[in-house]
Amino acid sequence: IELGHDPAHVMTRVDTQQVHVTLNGEDSVVELNQVGAPNYLAINRPISMQDPAHPSNQTQPHAHWMGFDGKTMATPNSNTSDSTLYDFDLDQVISKLPTGALSIAVGMMPDSSKYYVSNYLGHSLTVINMKNQKVLKNISLLGNYDPISGLCAGEPCKNIGALPIQTPVSPDGKFVITANTLTGTITIVDTRTDEVVKTIACDPGCHGVNFGA
Repeated sequence: IELGHDPAHVMTRVDTQQVHVTLNGEDSVVELNQVGAPNYLAINRPISMQDPAHPSNQTQPHAHWMGFDGKTMATPNSNTSDSTLYDFDLDQVISKLPTGALSIAVGMMPDSSKYYVSNYLGHSLTVINMKNQKVLKNISLLGNYDPISGLCAGEPCKNIGALPIQTPVSPDGKFVITANTLTGTITIVDTRTDEVVKTIACDPGCHGVNFGA
């Protein structure tokens, strides 16, 4: 199947078993239906991640996340440095909120109450409330890093995160785990406070994070 330009990430909608693929080179997420045998897929429709009431540049959605009940989908839009929240019941974009520079991945709470967007060039996480569609907080992963000296409080930096990528929430909803590819670290955020509680060492180029089923 030819999906479109630059397909990036794939997730399944749990209530319909439809497959959703972000098109990082376009403005949309392509929706696939199962047809015939369970292993066959066909394109149902492209879903624009752009708010029709506020058209702007192509969003280029990347690593999205689906709600636990299949009713919502959140995308990080790498080209416009914002995030789209899509409601499947309403069949429309319900929010498109600013994040940080080059938003690249989303991790959602198990109860779909809020979600986290990693900002690759912003070295931060943006926390978005899914109930009222508002930005709750921007969490810097650089701590007390000084870009002039390259030090943290006068010492070589150890516990910072730069160029964050995948950022899933733990299945129990207690922590957000983020892979930081530039610093080779893993950042752990407490979801109760939305504060960084630990940064641990990883290998250079640390990129992907996930939890078992």
